[in-house]
Amino acid sequence: MILKTGKQIEQFEVSGGHYEVGLAIGSHFARAIHRFFDNYERLQRYFLPFYQTSTGMSCYQSFLDLHRARFPAYMRELEGIAEGANRPFKEVFLVNLRGEFSGLLSTVPGAGENGEEGCTDCLVLTADAALIGHNEDGSPAAASHMYVIKVNLDSGSSFTALSYPGFLPGNAFGYNAAGILHTADHVAPQPIKIGAGRHFLARSLLEAGTLEEAVRNITAPDRASGFNYNIGSLSDRKILSVEVSPERHHIHEVRGCYTHTNHYIQLTDQKQEITQSSQKRLTHSRALGQTAPKLDAAIVLSVLGDRTDPDYPIHRDASPPDDNATLCSALFDLDQCSLKIYPDHPLQQPDSFLEVKLI
Repeated sequence: MILKTGKQIEQFEVSGGHYEVGLAIGSHFARAIHRFFDNYERLQRYFLPFYQTSTGMSCYQSFLDLHRARFPAYMRELEGIAEGANRPFKEVFLVNLRGEFSGLLSTVPGAGENGEEGCTDCLVLTADAALIGHNEDGSPAAASHMYVIKVNLDSGSSFTALSYPGFLPGNAFGYNAAGILHTADHVAPQPIKIGAGRHFLARSLLEAGTLEEAVRNITAPDRASGFNYNIGSLSDRKILSVEVSPERHHIHEVRGCYTHTNHYIQLTDQKQEITQSSQKRLTHSRALGQTAPKLDAAIVLSVLGDRTDPDYPIHRDASPPDDNATLCSALFDLDQCSLKIYPDHPLQQPDSFLEVKLI
């Protein structure tokens, strides 16, 4: 990894079994986990009080039983994180099901997720360029607390991912030794049901050996909610944007320039919640891509860094009326086999990035 000047994103490498990996991550980043959880309003104000109700406890137990049966290895990772950080497991599990519990609480003012969650992707596939650009948008509480982890599992699986404190890796962006890379965008399908959590499905992308396996993993049945997954394959030189809802999914193969924000574009009849920010970022990013004289890395970064709209910019800073912030930007270059992570604004601080070689 090559770190240029500017804000730093901490990097951590760990090996072992699933529990040992989680334990090491939880121990090493315990302080960041405590700071994030203590200041995470959705957990403290909504999830934990809901957990104390009979309905909330029933939902929690149903999710717990399902995930222990379906994702035992990933649950061991979460158990290790909780133990290493000395944080109650119920809090770690609730946070990793934030999309599902936010959906269940969508009728409670302030408890829903859509106003806070985000991300913008700009994808390019031409004869001259194969690029996945991503703005990681989220709660300002996560600012400066995210980290890049490289994991070498005893099973032989190896991957690198940007992670939130206390979260399974995978819900932001990452890549693995098989040359499968991905980003994830929040979407808000309705209704939410008891089923496989989207963070657990995103985690499975980091162990996919092929593009086909990656799609099978995220479209497996009995899903609770949804994500938009943007998946690339180095060996196939191919990029897919996959919209997933609890019941259906759509696969779009990228040709030219394709942008995505935080609502379903292809699943047009899916009941969902759409914010002004998501709609405006989509409209503006599309226009920037369509009018670009050349589709290259510079154009992708210009889209990700755009702040033309004073109220709902693509690159966000949590200024009202938008309460979201762009925590970092990422650029995967499939042809150069590289990933650049920009902790600062990618246009104002173009030389401040973390560069990772994918192979």
